Amino acid sequence: MKFKFCGGGDCPEWLLVQINALSRMTSIKMKLLAQCTVNSLLGEPFNFEKAKELMADAKLDVENCKACVAAITYILKNASCHAVSQNYLSNELQQIGLPREHASALCRVYLDNLSQITKVLKNESLQIGRLNNVDISKGNDGEYVMKLNYNNTSTISEENKFTLTKEQIQLLIAEFNDVSNQMNELAQECKE
Repeated sequence: MKFKFCGGGDCPEWLLVQINALSRMTSIKMKLLAQCTVNSLLGEPFNFEKAKELMADAKLDVENCKACVAAITYILKNASCHAVSQNYLSNELQQIGLPREHASALCRVYLDNLSQITKVLKNESLQIGRLNNVDISKGNDGEYVMKLNYNNTSTISEENKFTLTKEQIQLLIAEFNDVSNQMNELAQECKE
């Protein structure tokens, strides 16, 4: 069976196993665990002791507790990435065996935090840093010194300097033009 929150693919087997474990919790405790997980996704440190307390009634060992947190994280992140509606997500979670109350509780947390989760995921995705400034100056022997000032993924500002010959600069410009043309072609294909 295909699920939208799994990107239109099958549900992973490990997740199906954890759905059984999550079903042993009360829906209220699962909602609290989901909120702890969301807070972790949003940058707060994860409180594993609180998670263990919430899952104590379900009589799960430490490894199963971690796996349940991973399952909730997977569900919330993937549903956000694939823009799954609350009702659709609830139906899909019930289809894989999560009780209705549990699915509703998880979906309430999902809906309440969807915009924040999406924002965090967008900020984390496919980033190698943000370019702040490029400075090119003519150096000795007809070479050029290029300085790149950028923020790496942890927002720490870094600067790299390197030298380029005139031929290397021309090659770099030609390659950038090729990439620009390919991106424009792709944009046109996507519009059709």
